[in-house]
Amino acid sequence: MQATTGYDVAAARAALPALRDVTYLNVGTEGIMAEPVLREHLRAVAWHETHGHYGQAAVLELLEASRARLARLLDVAPDELALTTNATDGVNLVAFGHAWAPGDEVLLSDQEHPAVTFPFFNLQRQGRAQVRIFRIDPDATRTLANFRGALTDRTRMAVFSHVSCETGIRLPAAELCAAAGARGVLTLVDGAQSVGQFPVHPRAIGADFLTGNGHKWLCGPKGTGFLYVASRHLPDLLPPYVGAGSLTNAALAARRYDGLDGIELAFEPSARRYEYGTRNLGRFAALGGAIDYLEGFGWEAIWRHQAACAATLKERLAELPGATVHTPSGWDASCGLVTASFRDRAGAPLDGIALSRWLWRQGIIQRRVTEPNGIRLSCAYFTDESDIDRLIATLREHLDSGASR
Repeated sequence: MQATTGYDVAAARAALPALRDVTYLNVGTEGIMAEPVLREHLRAVAWHETHGHYGQAAVLELLEASRARLARLLDVAPDELALTTNATDGVNLVAFGHAWAPGDEVLLSDQEHPAVTFPFFNLQRQGRAQVRIFRIDPDATRTLANFRGALTDRTRMAVFSHVSCETGIRLPAAELCAAAGARGVLTLVDGAQSVGQFPVHPRAIGADFLTGNGHKWLCGPKGTGFLYVASRHLPDLLPPYVGAGSLTNAALAARRYDGLDGIELAFEPSARRYEYGTRNLGRFAALGGAIDYLEGFGWEAIWRHQAACAATLKERLAELPGATVHTPSGWDASCGLVTASFRDRAGAPLDGIALSRWLWRQGIIQRRVTEPNGIRLSCAYFTDESDIDRLIATLREHLDSGASR
């Protein structure tokens, strides 16, 4: 693997205690937080917990700084960002905040995470929209053709992952959004597996909505996410849940309520309208710190490093007997997620669940995938050649043994 980082990977690894215990190839599920970020995270949480309402103002300032920091990373306005608990929150806010009409259809890809499929099939179960599916292909041209062919006059929204969580295929998001927009179809892009992997700019992509989280590739606090809502859609995407924080006139409205005439609601004009109630503000305060920490290495350097690691990993996996790499080889069509499946000496498919569990017992942390039936590996900013060496050696041992374990 060529040294293309421009930063000290060994120093980055030294700040991650988990790497002393395991080979961690699973930031696509949950990132691991560096100790300097953790200290700031715990400090913010502790301050709010020990100082209560008195300490809230200081933590709110940090939260707004995190919103602004995330907005700069995404090249959007802070007012277009709602800070949520996770990417799933963002999907649900769009699914149940949009005004659906009878006969409306929503178009999903065939490689979506349950965080996307479950909310929209729940919407279908309630009779509010009909779900249709288009197929992702390793060839972006075919994906685009499949997408266009699946659009109908009833399609009101298209929802797809920027990066497939199953295969690591990078979808042609800008082209898909343009094709949808040309037919008046709204787009929701799931950025859970893209933000932190390569530049993600919702406006440039042309997305109407984009959801993501802080706990994967940004290696920030668990329980942090975001929803981008293009400013032109803020008046139309009504909050499915409201509470203190959702309204500009909440206190006044409460005083006017007499139990007979009801109250007049005035929603917060920004994406803060989707934030409500008492929350653990400290975890949001640390999101900006996680972004700043990674930026200290240089985003371009991180992306080059992840690309180099993924290229090496794919090459070495392909050399194993019975291995099939399902992630495209080129970086523009892929990312740091790499999915592979395996066959035994007799040519029978190995069960991905069993293989994943066996690797976990060897201290190699990754995730199984069901379609294709294999394992998914994540190349992060801290991944180095020793991680890949250990993985390949362990897989080779398993395959050479007849994969009988």
